[in-house]
Amino acid sequence: MSAGRTGGEGETVPDENEKESPAHRSGRLWGALHTLRVLGGVPMKGKLAHDSRLRMAERQPGLHIPRQLDKATKHLVAARRRGARHGKAADEVLKAVLESIPGDGGFPETYDTAQQKEFRDGFRAQKGTYAAAYRALLR
Repeated sequence: MSAGRTGGEGETVPDENEKESPAHRSGRLWGALHTLRVLGGVPMKGKLAHDSRLRMAERQPGLHIPRQLDKATKHLVAARRRGARHGKAADEVLKAVLESIPGDGGFPETYDTAQQKEFRDGFRAQKGTYAAAYRALLR
């Protein structure tokens, strides 16, 4: 995450990402990782969007997010092999993934109930954004 951008007269204006809670940002990251997998050709069944996988990630982000981050380059390569459009979209999504990793590289072991809801809300928001942007590629 960046420290913000400069507004008028040297004023620092927080980026949108900085206004989100860490749980919401983690959910958005999970949405980006989901999209990267789909662009790479992983079948829709069993995706990170499946309720059981989403519940595991929102409850134990410190365990599940790093596991999926380890697989991100594999999905990027697979997307590029599917063609230029898939590759370009995957490049954009991977950039968002990298920008979403906390500065210390870590995720909390658990989230409480309220944070789990924030995670799920972030996931749904990011998934929806990518579904609209890459509709034809996510089939």
